[in-house]
Amino acid sequence: MEEEKKPRNSKDRKERNDHSNDVRLRLMEMDGDKLIRALGNAKMVGVLSGQEVMYVFVFRDQYQCFIHKLDAEEGRRRAFPVDERNTAMLKNLTSAADKLFEITPKPDMDPLGVMVAAERGIISYLDMTGQLPADDVDFMDWEKPEDPDET
Repeated sequence: MEEEKKPRNSKDRKERNDHSNDVRLRLMEMDGDKLIRALGNAKMVGVLSGQEVMYVFVFRDQYQCFIHKLDAEEGRRRAFPVDERNTAMLKNLTSAADKLFEITPKPDMDPLGVMVAAERGIISYLDMTGQLPADDVDFMDWEKPEDPDET
């Protein structure tokens, strides 16, 4: 019988590959013009809002936007033509963003690989600066009886 395939999870990804040197991450000013300039220089931009991240880059004359929760495996993708209306929309993303990251990949990297490497860096940055949400710890746990029959 064929061995059952385990679903991938973020812990497995951390152990399989260290992507720390695959991309260069730089915190950007919250400036729409700089965001558009970075995209024009063949870079990717990570837009962090709450616990969601959107990776934006230009491919085939379209703004490609990949959106998902941090460290989640699934998300959604949208593409918009590079035109005046959509450029203005992207410039205004800074008003809804918490942080912007300029992502500079190594040459010839696949966009999905760039996003994986960038996400590792973004999560590390948020962790080092104490900005990741803490695990939900109930500090009054000691008051709760361990055996449900004790109540």
